[in-house]
Amino acid sequence: MHKVLDWSDIVELILFRVLYFFLFFGVASIVGMLVPFLQYKGYNPMEIGTLISLYTVSGMIGQFFVGYLCDKFSTIKKIFFPSVIIMMITNTTAVIFNQKIIFYSSFLVMGFFYYIVVNLSDSWVMENEESIKSKFGPLRAFGSIGWAIGVLVSGFIIAKFGYYTVNIMYIVTVTIALIVSFKLKDTRKECKGKINFKPLLVNKEYLLTIIILLIICIAFRSYCQLIPYAIESMGGTTSNLGIFNCISSISEIVMLVWCSKIMHKFSPDKLLILSPLAILSQALILYFIPNINVIYLSGIFQICTYPIILMVGRIMIDRISPDNLKTSSQLIGFAIFNSSATIIGSMGMGFFIEKLDVKGANLVLIGITIIGVISAIFYDKKIKDKTL
Repeated sequence: MHKVLDWSDIVELILFRVLYFFLFFGVASIVGMLVPFLQYKGYNPMEIGTLISLYTVSGMIGQFFVGYLCDKFSTIKKIFFPSVIIMMITNTTAVIFNQKIIFYSSFLVMGFFYYIVVNLSDSWVMENEESIKSKFGPLRAFGSIGWAIGVLVSGFIIAKFGYYTVNIMYIVTVTIALIVSFKLKDTRKECKGKINFKPLLVNKEYLLTIIILLIICIAFRSYCQLIPYAIESMGGTTSNLGIFNCISSISEIVMLVWCSKIMHKFSPDKLLILSPLAILSQALILYFIPNINVIYLSGIFQICTYPIILMVGRIMIDRISPDNLKTSSQLIGFAIFNSSATIIGSMGMGFFIEKLDVKGANLVLIGITIIGVISAIFYDKKIKDKTL
């Protein structure tokens, strides 16, 4: 039986919804437009791929470091709050300054704290009481709603007024999220003491889950890296990219709301097969029907791409993680498969776009995605996981 929600639970759920909405609305205005932002700064595809990769490496380091701190000191809130403040400062610095050393430093530190903040918000829910944790999908959907509106609005603002104006929107929305985070209760970590990562390193199911999610996520991140160049090659602008990102984010919401219900009938490993199949469909549409309106419609396939990767990753890692390594397990896992995929996808697509053009890079993407489909089928046969 599900616990009847008391007033404090209802307040927490409302606060998490507001936090997700404004946090993701804010970060979408820059992170959701990272490729055009770096183009605006004057970088070519290969340089952009390299910069995004370094940005992500910085984020990986942050996740390893902060996961350990959260488990060591039994807190998420005390790490989350200053991380948001530093992220805001470095984001603003990266927008304002063009001097290489200042921009590079700000950009890399921004990546360090961006990945900490968005992943800690998920861990905050997953390590909460069951009445909150069980609502992870619907709560996380508010992040997708915020992201959808953020990329749409920022796309038009950038096209008309530029990045200085959109940075003001960023500061306002993330500040609201910061205030809300101060009102939330911290997680209750029961296990304290010495932190030992050996249980993770020898856990075959944990390692296999991370490797399979990495392969699928490389396909997803490669597609995300390719799509801005594809839209630009069709004569599109940041406004068109904003519309596509908005449609994609709205599509995520349906799966995030219903995913836990679906997993009562289908195990996470079976559901995961849909993700690379959806990415493959998007890649094939991009190659054979290069039309902006059709590309908009293909964004609907995101209902089965990242939301499934996110939900399966969070649920599977939570199931197999030791109690005293919950935050570390989540952040390390996502750092490996999500952040590493961003590095490989960004650098790889940047290289292939530079050497083969958009069409040739698209063919490479199709090949990568087929490998992802095969990997998901292998995972399903290997794990034989139970439903929720």
